[in-house]
Amino acid sequence: MTRLKKYLANGALMTAVTLALRGLSVAFNSYISRKIGAEALGLYTLLGSVYSFALTFALSGINLTTTRLVSDALGKGSDKESRTAMRKCICYALFFGTASSLALLAFAEPLGIYALKDSRTVLPLRLCSATLPLISLTACISGYFTAVRKVSRNAVSQITEQLARLFFCVLLLDFFFSDGMEASCIALVLGGALAEMLSFSISLLFFVFDKRKGAKDDVPPLPERKITKKMLSIALPLAFSTYFRSALLSIEHILIPIGIEKSGADRAHSLAAYGTLQAMVMPLVLFPSAIIQSFAGLLVPELAELKIQRNKAEIRYVASRVCHLALVFATGVAGIMIFFSDELGRAVYASEDAGKYIRLVAHIVPIMYLDTTVDSMLKGLGEQLYTMNVNIIDTLCSLVMVWILIPQMGIYGYITLIMISEVFNASLSIIKIIRVTGVKFMPLKWFLRPVACILIATFCSELVATVLSLPLVPKICLCTILYFLAVRAVRAINKEEYLWILSFFGSEAKRKKRGAISTQSP
Repeated sequence: MTRLKKYLANGALMTAVTLALRGLSVAFNSYISRKIGAEALGLYTLLGSVYSFALTFALSGINLTTTRLVSDALGKGSDKESRTAMRKCICYALFFGTASSLALLAFAEPLGIYALKDSRTVLPLRLCSATLPLISLTACISGYFTAVRKVSRNAVSQITEQLARLFFCVLLLDFFFSDGMEASCIALVLGGALAEMLSFSISLLFFVFDKRKGAKDDVPPLPERKITKKMLSIALPLAFSTYFRSALLSIEHILIPIGIEKSGADRAHSLAAYGTLQAMVMPLVLFPSAIIQSFAGLLVPELAELKIQRNKAEIRYVASRVCHLALVFATGVAGIMIFFSDELGRAVYASEDAGKYIRLVAHIVPIMYLDTTVDSMLKGLGEQLYTMNVNIIDTLCSLVMVWILIPQMGIYGYITLIMISEVFNASLSIIKIIRVTGVKFMPLKWFLRPVACILIATFCSELVATVLSLPLVPKICLCTILYFLAVRAVRAINKEEYLWILSFFGSEAKRKKRGAISTQSP
């Protein structure tokens, strides 16, 4: 299998896996929101604001660092260097994972009482600490399999983890549910911990028996000291940036329910509103992004190799096509979610509030999806520090807006904050990708035409659905088909771009033609 076809196969696999995982996540959130209520879900989500910082410290940039080091080593044909890099990355992951676990265990009580202002979070935080070393090591191994284009290993591990999480959490919730919100949070944490243990065990087995570790070397490796220096030069700046941003995000999410209370709501309502938006609406809105996010994530090693080869024409061509396709896709998703928001809220979560929030947040979906895609490409081109700096500035601004908007506007202030933040972050990322690759954005073709297409598709699908009395899922399927037919009719995706996509499936001659097209494109 050629590199291009392997990339497509891996991308298709990861798309299917990520869709399955997110679908299970949305279904699980729907189940627990009905089982324990929006208030308890909000408390569990608030608990995650502290846990997420501990998790950031445990990871300390290890996933991307492993992918970059192993990709660079294999790109120049040195399997021995990739093995040495992997060994050092494992030690790095184990150190930071253990340190994070001990810190969370020691500070769980003051964090729960004084930061989260809820003593019911103390014991769940202590239980969360046990999972951090395993998650860090699993992320390291996952980065390795991404680099060697064996994402099926990651897929098996992730699917097993999610299914196990669902099984254990449902089982434990049935056992603990009658004991209150704290017991429900403990059940969810324990279920997640058991799933993480299983995921790590599977990943470790795949890594131990990976055939590549016995491959021959084509070139001599870098000295170990230089590999260590290279690892730290990638990981530590990325880690410190993520620490700062994660700390700011944790503070922001802790302050959101407090801000909602200041707007006039009581504690129960503020937790319920926060849980509805953060744990119900956002996962559903981001669910379709798996279709482009999986391919974008796999672009990290691909673009890293193209950069080493100094193939600027191919980089520019790939960046242009990926941004274009991401916008066309995201515009369709946004239109469908806006148009069917009320029905989605009722069908998935049995919540009118969820429907209202979906409709508002969906307006920013094209920007959100494009930002995610561009960030992945920038990381592949070695601009991960730039993306982290942008994220830090964005988070600082968001933190200020939490103080200003939410006490005045309540939960709608948080939605406004999300919109402003996404536009700001995406704008800076787009400016950078234009400078780095030379890609030229075409708003008429990439955005305005798809907008016209989704308006036509939603209008026509509603007419047909009214006549035939179609339920929600067939209506969305019909709208999707009509949208892509309209996109093709108005040439929002032209023949050349279809040929570019199909060339991944074709013969060597077609792939050479693809390369010729890329060198001629602006």
